[in-house]
Amino acid sequence: MIASRSEPTGLGATIAIAIAIALGQVACSSARGVPVAPAVEPLPQPRAIVPDDADLAARDLAAAALVGDQPGVARHLSRLNALDEEQRGSLGSPTGLVPVATDLASAARDDHEAYIANAEALLDRDDLDPATRTRLEQTVNDEPLRLAAARRRDARVTALAGVVNRLAEPIGRAALSGVTALAGLGRALLSFAIEKHLEDELGVHERQALVQEKRFLAQSPDAPGATEVAEQVEADEVRLAQTHRDRALRTARRALDSGNARVALVATERALRFVPEDAEATELRDRAAEQLAHERSERERAVDVAAGAPGEVAPPDARTLAVALLAPNGDVAGEARRLLDREPDGDLADEALFARAIALGEAGHETEMWEALADLSDGEDDPDGPNMARHAGLLVTSPDSNPYGAFLAARSKQRGAKASWVLFGPLASGARDRDLPRPVEWLIEVPTLVDIVTSLPARIVRYPWMDKNTFGRTPSQHARAYLKRNPDGEYAPAMREYLLGEEIDDGAHMRAYELARASEAIDPETLAELREKAAAQLLEIARAEKRRDMRIMLARQAAQDFPDTAAGHEAGNFVREEVGRATPQQVRLTRNFLLENPRVAGTDGLGLQPIVMDGDLRNGELHPEGVVLAGGLLLELRFVAKGKSEDDPPALQRKQISAERLSRVVALLEETAIRNELIDSDNDQAFDAQRDLFFEAAKLGVAENADLRPSAESSYVFEGLRDRYGLVRGRESILPVDLVLQGSLPSLGLGAFPRIRTPKPTPDAILYK
Repeated sequence: MIASRSEPTGLGATIAIAIAIALGQVACSSARGVPVAPAVEPLPQPRAIVPDDADLAARDLAAAALVGDQPGVARHLSRLNALDEEQRGSLGSPTGLVPVATDLASAARDDHEAYIANAEALLDRDDLDPATRTRLEQTVNDEPLRLAAARRRDARVTALAGVVNRLAEPIGRAALSGVTALAGLGRALLSFAIEKHLEDELGVHERQALVQEKRFLAQSPDAPGATEVAEQVEADEVRLAQTHRDRALRTARRALDSGNARVALVATERALRFVPEDAEATELRDRAAEQLAHERSERERAVDVAAGAPGEVAPPDARTLAVALLAPNGDVAGEARRLLDREPDGDLADEALFARAIALGEAGHETEMWEALADLSDGEDDPDGPNMARHAGLLVTSPDSNPYGAFLAARSKQRGAKASWVLFGPLASGARDRDLPRPVEWLIEVPTLVDIVTSLPARIVRYPWMDKNTFGRTPSQHARAYLKRNPDGEYAPAMREYLLGEEIDDGAHMRAYELARASEAIDPETLAELREKAAAQLLEIARAEKRRDMRIMLARQAAQDFPDTAAGHEAGNFVREEVGRATPQQVRLTRNFLLENPRVAGTDGLGLQPIVMDGDLRNGELHPEGVVLAGGLLLELRFVAKGKSEDDPPALQRKQISAERLSRVVALLEETAIRNELIDSDNDQAFDAQRDLFFEAAKLGVAENADLRPSAESSYVFEGLRDRYGLVRGRESILPVDLVLQGSLPSLGLGAFPRIRTPKPTPDAILYK
């Protein structure tokens, strides 16, 4: 037999070749890291630009406009138009100067109406720069009557949508569930009627229109159509006063129902300022004033002290109790007990019981103290009851003096609220407030009872995943107040156990660890686990902090407080990294921003070599984090690290640039940001005071002496649209109607119906609510 090596089959050979090719491609396409060649081109030397005839005409036009030479403006604009037509005929493209020149000439005439007409004409041109178009559109649309008409149109659309959307939903559901059509339609009509009842006499959109119409009358009182506008303003002023009156009376009624006479009195006075001599407002004001007078008389009576008979002396037993109360180590309990033994029904029996209860509490017998005070407070509402009943009742019911009692009451109330929500859903707190008589509000809720019953299983399923804050945090607040007041009190272990469970459920590991350290019942394993989680949470907080000094301080605290944990060790490394790479500024330009704005990346700006953003990792590629203006004249370039991917931390290269280049970059950045926002409202720039201060210093050429204060650091990031919105940005449909497919888990219903899209509120709408 001859031994021989088996040859690979055809399939095996193919697989082997494919694997080899793939490995070769991976090896060749791995990141090179920081490029060897300079990544930043030298600053180009300025070259003289020879102006052509159109440039000279634009210069002369600007000079004439600045000195108010109207004939010169017209002459130079005419020449520029002729040159533009000549270039369009010879080169096939315009100069691009005519639209802005026409706008400048119109602005120089100091005629607002003519300027608006000229702006509207410019908007019809097809050679208008996008940024200039946006600016002119904003100017035209800012006209008072245009704004007023737009807001009144919004009011009409909103009113129409309110009717159609209310009826479309039950009708759409009826198409699939049929049997509930009549009931659903009835509920929709009832809800619409209630909304109209609660609706302001003058809505937000109409109030916005009213302000713009008043602005128009102030600017152009003699303009055509001013008379009609004035009549509309007068009618709306009456409706606005009625709106304020209704709101104030609604507040007054609620305040009276809750026993707050002061708020009710202020609200009714406000209503009478808008609608003087209003009957309902006058009646509510009188009621509030009467209730407030009664409260004041009761308060005066409570602090009134009756003078004793001349020469009256306190009993001898009272003196010994008073001395015990005033002495540092007086036997208060013993003296009170002796006084009660001698005169169990005497004039000072209540005082003795009160003093004895307080002494029990100071001795650590809290349960006995609160039981004694509760017994003593039983007759606090009786004018002839015990002398100290009101004082005892105040101590028992006050959360400040009795946080444990307040905790028990709040926890009981919270449990009741949870049970009520599970059983009764939206009616857990009673019929919803609709500014109607209470019986009518309950009658309106009758149709919802069927939905409440059928949705009970859904609420039971949903309950375990509800937000902890849904039913408030009052019990936790009282538990913390107790521990602050009595850290070694009788109920302290129970309070710590309750809070520990709450904090662990909320993921607040740092607070849970502090509670566990003070607890004697915690086991070592649980304490060690909480310690590790607390360290990790503190490090996470440090990483999220924007200010460099606060990041370092918090991370150092994590390393010092938790040195024996993995997170504490990581925090120490984080501190060293932060200190090592700390720079006065951290204004970052992402790679996508630079790709979307090539002028900033090109020779006019940063001067980056094209190869660092060509997508090829083999020749050194800029990391997605991009470039950082690090303060002073320092530029930090972030590249994909050698042998790593874009998801890994970048490799850093720092380079000093000239003050001239920094000034150019900053000016170009500001110009680009403003232009981008004019062209696309989604591409806006957020406010950052520290960034603006750094940019001003750079433009003035004084940024070389960097401000080293941590409070002066800016961490602003110039992001590209892809960074913000991903590959696909959602767009709003141009159709005014949405088709909605809606299901309801509580009622197990399904429906499809159209819905009119209501106008979005304008940014200033909050000022009119």
